[in-house]
Amino acid sequence: MLIQKEVLRDKICDVLRGWILDGTLKPGERIVELTLSRKLDVSRAPLREALWLLSRQGLVHIRAHHGAVVTRLSEQDIREIFELRELLETRAALKIRARKDPRDAATLKSALAEIEAAARRRDIREFSAADLRFHQTLWELSGNRHLQEILNDLSTRFFAYELIRDLPLAGKFRFDDMTDEHRKMVRLVLEGTEKEIEAGFRKAFAGFLEYVLGRFGEAAP
Repeated sequence: MLIQKEVLRDKICDVLRGWILDGTLKPGERIVELTLSRKLDVSRAPLREALWLLSRQGLVHIRAHHGAVVTRLSEQDIREIFELRELLETRAALKIRARKDPRDAATLKSALAEIEAAARRRDIREFSAADLRFHQTLWELSGNRHLQEILNDLSTRFFAYELIRDLPLAGKFRFDDMTDEHRKMVRLVLEGTEKEIEAGFRKAFAGFLEYVLGRFGEAAP
């Protein structure tokens, strides 16, 4: 019985994820449980479980006493997220560099290889997932559990929202440029001085932010 409930929850989750990514449910749109439960012909209990899963993936935001809405981030939200990511990821990079553990190099290069593979296939969904895993690898290697938790919380919604906005423009995405920026980050972490890491990460995040805001502006209705 439990397995059947989980299967239903997962099927609902898949349907809703598809509607969010194809624009049927738009960023900022309120998700009305009663309407959706009737549309999907399911009870509200598995629907709520599915929404909770989607919130863990960053695709919806659940607010107490207000229900769920499709994730939407303002320009200010994005700028503030990038400000904190730059600060904390630079700190993570410095900690990894100071340790100089050969195992860290192998782990980072493996994460980079996932990005490179997705870029070769020009698969925006795969690239987005690999991009998030790359940065999660940096956070994990820092050895600071609290830093990792903060960055996971900050970034999950951003990467989900980024994918929502990027899908309509996937054919224009600069896969090669973005991959090269991640290669530079790996070189900095493994070979750079403290000053080079700080300057390099500052430049990388400024470039990422500029490209993100430019893409999102192009995708605006």
